[in-house]
Amino acid sequence: MLEFLVILLTLVLIYLIYENLKLKIKFNSELEKWKMRYEEKIREDAIKRSSSVLVGKTIEKLIPFTKEFDFNPRDVRWIGDPIDFIVFNGISEKEPKEIIFVEVKSGKSKLSKIQSKIKELIEKKKIKWKEIKIKS
Repeated sequence: MLEFLVILLTLVLIYLIYENLKLKIKFNSELEKWKMRYEEKIREDAIKRSSSVLVGKTIEKLIPFTKEFDFNPRDVRWIGDPIDFIVFNGISEKEPKEIIFVEVKSGKSKLSKIQSKIKELIEKKKIKWKEIKIKS
């Protein structure tokens, strides 16, 4: 009787392994079909997003030379990340009056979480000056 149970359990286990293997093969086959159907769309979307980012980064650098920009372009220092610019207003005339952090957004884009936190720190005046002297 014990031999029969062992044989039966072995057969059940072999059957379950076989069915599992069939499911894996079917899943991988369906996944490959899905990839083939959507790969081109995924690639097109990735290219579109990438080109949008590149265009945006290029335009950001030109913003200080537009009519809408209220500051002297010579007072602007481009940082890029996490914010676009710091304006040292008046520095080109050797009379700095204020320091302005500038983030450029277009369309429906919003501040990232990090940018929002930086904005909050600036508004709370959580800004310090640190001078580091190097001994020669």
